[in-house]
Amino acid sequence: MSLGDLTLRDAIRPADLQAVELIARETGFFSEEEVAIAAELVREALEKGAASGYAFLFVERAGELIGYSCYGEVPGTRGSYDLYWIVVSPACQRHGVGRLLLDASEQAVRAVGGRHLYIETSSREQYTPTRSFYLNNGYVEVARLDDFYAPGDGKLICLKRLDVKAR
Repeated sequence: MSLGDLTLRDAIRPADLQAVELIARETGFFSEEEVAIAAELVREALEKGAASGYAFLFVERAGELIGYSCYGEVPGTRGSYDLYWIVVSPACQRHGVGRLLLDASEQAVRAVGGRHLYIETSSREQYTPTRSFYLNNGYVEVARLDDFYAPGDGKLICLKRLDVKAR
């Protein structure tokens, strides 16, 4: 797969609701409850637009959705954003799609004055590749909340300061 074959868009479409749900389910990483949350965020953005607080980026290949990210400003802050989701279809993982979405999300947040981008993820072994992805892309673990999601499943919070130039 070539990254040149991909289209990146930020306009949300009604068909994205079902596509996001399908991709999230296909990964095998997310529980049914988490898949429902992913779909709910799309539904809310479709109904409320920018007022929902959720922004999306979508990657397509030949008109088919193969990945997306969802981010939004943390309410009550000035320039702090959460990156809620990056999800890539299993068949398209390890080809640079996640990196494309991460870079584009960071650029979009910077463009609106975002200074910090936070990512929360699970401490479960299954999420080791996810944590490595973020750490290898300039994020730093800033907090660990043991047993947050469930016994033995902590929440890790990672941060990338977007207002600091890379050295």
